[in-house]
Amino acid sequence: MKRRFFAFSVCLAVLLASFTGCYSAQKDGPSTASSAQTAQLGSGSGTEESVEIRTYVLPEENVRADSIYVPSPSTGGFWTWAVFTSKTIQAYDPVTRTTYYPCYQAGCKHNDASCSAYFGDISSLAEYRGNFYAMIYYNDDTASAFVTRPVSGGPLRILASWEPENENEECRCSLYGLSFGKAYLIVAKETYTMTEDGQQACVGQEYSRWSFDLETGEMVELMTDTDGILPYMYGVWEDIAVYQTVKTVEGAPELEDWLAQQPEGTTSYQYGLQYYKYRVYSKNLKTGEEKTIVDESENFVWTADPHMSWGQYVVYQIDRSVYVYDMETQTSKKLFTHDPGWDFYNYMILDGHVMVIGGTEATCRAWTVDIADGSVIELDTRGGNVVAFGANYECNGYFAGLKRNSSGDFEQCYISKEDFYRSNYDAAFR
Repeated sequence: MKRRFFAFSVCLAVLLASFTGCYSAQKDGPSTASSAQTAQLGSGSGTEESVEIRTYVLPEENVRADSIYVPSPSTGGFWTWAVFTSKTIQAYDPVTRTTYYPCYQAGCKHNDASCSAYFGDISSLAEYRGNFYAMIYYNDDTASAFVTRPVSGGPLRILASWEPENENEECRCSLYGLSFGKAYLIVAKETYTMTEDGQQACVGQEYSRWSFDLETGEMVELMTDTDGILPYMYGVWEDIAVYQTVKTVEGAPELEDWLAQQPEGTTSYQYGLQYYKYRVYSKNLKTGEEKTIVDESENFVWTADPHMSWGQYVVYQIDRSVYVYDMETQTSKKLFTHDPGWDFYNYMILDGHVMVIGGTEATCRAWTVDIADGSVIELDTRGGNVVAFGANYECNGYFAGLKRNSSGDFEQCYISKEDFYRSNYDAAFR
C-alpha cells in the first residue's frame, strides 16, 4: 500500500544524512544551563578565543513526539525501539551505555500488551509530564489510536482512535507533540483504488489538524487541508503556534520537466530555490489572529531538518541571516549571518543552540550559536563537505546522530554535548 507519511519520513532521513552529515519563560534566552565550561576554541578566523560552553536541560513544553530516539526527562537518556520490526520500547542510558526494558514483571517476554514496555506499531512517541503518549497503528496499519500510559508502568489507555469506514480507506494519523496540557494531532484519511495493472493508487486525501486536551479529552479542530496539504507546524507555546506554508510560483514548469533540462546532478533543491515561495507565520489558536514572520516576498531559506523549534523558540533563515522567533513574546532577533559564497545552507535548533551550516560541493563550515547570549562556536568539519557529526536527537547531556568515519561512511553514535561543542568526535561511542 502507498504510505504517504512513511515515504516522507524516509526522504527526510536521506536528506539529513546527506547534508548535515528547557523549558524557559525567560525573554532573553534559555533557562539556567545544566552545565557550563570554558574552553579554547577556534573562532573560524584563525585566532583562538575563550568561549563558555553551556548545555541546557530539555524543554518541559513544546515537546515533540519522535521516532527512534525519544528524549526521557525521567531517566536522562533515550527511549528507543526498532522501527518497523519492534512493538516494544527500550530505555538507553548513555552514561552507563546500557539498554533495558521499562518493565518490572519477572519473566516477562516483552511481546504482548501485558508488558508495560509494549505499545504496538508505534508511529511516534513522547514522554510528557510523567506519562508516555504515542500514536500507534493497528488493523494492518489502516487504523490509528492515540494512547497513553504512566512512565512508571500500567495498562495502555486509548484516548482517541480512528478507523476506516470502507475497505479502500486508511486512517494513518500522526502526533506532532505536546505543550501546556494539550496534544497536537493530524487526523488523516486516504482513499485508494486499484489500477488496471494491479497497482494501488491514492485517489483521495483528507487531512486536518487538531488539539486534544489531556485533562478533559476535548478535541478542537484547528485547520483542514487545502488540496491534501496542511501547513507545517514548527512549534506551539501556550496559545501561539508557528506554521510554514509553501506555494509554487505561477507559471513554474513541472519538476520532472525542469530536471530533464538541467545539467546532470541538479536536484529538486535548486528547483525549490527558484520556484517555491514560503510564508512563516504565528497564529493565536484561541483568537485565530495571524502574524507574518516571513512573507513570500523574502528570500526564505528552507531546510529539511525537522528540529525547527526548541522550547519557546523557532529558527528560520532569510538570505544569509539566521533568526530565532520567541513564541512567548512574538518577537524575532538575528543570531548569525553567513559570509557570501555558500551554495547550500542548513540550520536547526537543539540544546538551546542554533546550529548553522554553509556548504558547497567541495566543503562546508558549521557553527553553533547560543540563544541566550549569541556566543558562537565553530565546529570542526575535518575538511569534509558534510559535518563530521550530525546531531539529530538530544537528551540531557548527550546527542545521538551520524558520525562520519575514516572511510567516509556514516554510523549511528552518541556523544556528550561538551565533546560535540569541542569537536571532540573521537569521544563518540556506539
